[in-house]
Amino acid sequence: MQDTEELKTNKFAIEYGIFTGGTGLAFAIMLYFLDAHYDNSTSTQIINGTIQLVGIIIACLAFKKANSGFISINQALKTGVGVSLIVAIMSLIYTYLLINFIEPDFMNKVLELSYYDTLEKYPEALASMDLNQYVENAKQFTWFTYPAILMFSLFFGLVESLIVGLIIQKK
Repeated sequence: MQDTEELKTNKFAIEYGIFTGGTGLAFAIMLYFLDAHYDNSTSTQIINGTIQLVGIIIACLAFKKANSGFISINQALKTGVGVSLIVAIMSLIYTYLLINFIEPDFMNKVLELSYYDTLEKYPEALASMDLNQYVENAKQFTWFTYPAILMFSLFFGLVESLIVGLIIQKK
């Protein structure tokens, strides 16, 4: 019975993960075409989080319906974290393509915007560092973008899945 249950949660995680990831990619591409992909605003983060949450809710409810109205917290966690993993993988691929092929100067522009934002809000933090020094010092940490996407997506997916599981569970 455990193998059948695992197969079911994986099926729903993959199916709804691809759907949710595709929705997130459509939003990211829309931001790119609107030249708003540099803006890391709270509203953009909320929309991305909402896309992931809705995908997890729909996947868990679909699993529950297909499982004769039953879902455990464990099944909700497996389904939701699976959805989040698919979303993270799709986000990683998009980010890699954006940074390395679509807009190779993307990271330099992000660092430049970050420099001017920091200069405006916390001028003492830059310790009389100019833009070129800031960019050169910060470039060595840009690799962290990829694991950060994975960690944040999985962490929020875990929390969201737990909450959804607690609300909709039926043993």
